[in-house]
Parts: sequence; structure tokens; C-alpha cells
Amino acid sequence: MPTHRIDELIWRALTDPTFREGMLNGHRREIVESFGLTETERQALLAVKADTLESFAGALCQPVVVGR
Repeated sequence: MPTHRIDELIWRALTDPTFREGMLNGHRREIVESFGLTETERQALLAVKADTLESFAGALCQPVVVGR
């Protein structure tokens, strides 16, 4: 699912510890809203359950199954 905007978000999480902490610990919705993502992108990012940036990014690379 990676797109240019999601790539930007992941890059920022890699380089900004405070941003990364927010993505993984409770402030993801606010962060995601600030990136101008599509509804599908927002839903995918908000659905990820991850404790590390590596597992978060890995979850985004999994195929998306529609209709479940």
C-alpha cells in the first residue's frame, strides 16, 4: 500500500523520535489527519497494530483484502 505520502510519513517517523513515539503510542489519528491522505490510506494507517516502526511499516506492505 505504500504511496508517496505514506513514504513521507514513514521517513519522518524514522528521523524524528517524537513523531515516531506519537505514531506508535496514542497520537496516530492526529498525525495521520495532518498528512492529507486519502480515506483508504487513513483507514489503513489507523488499523495497524504495532509496537515498533519496523512492524508498522511491514504491516503497510501486506496485501489489502477488501470486503472482510
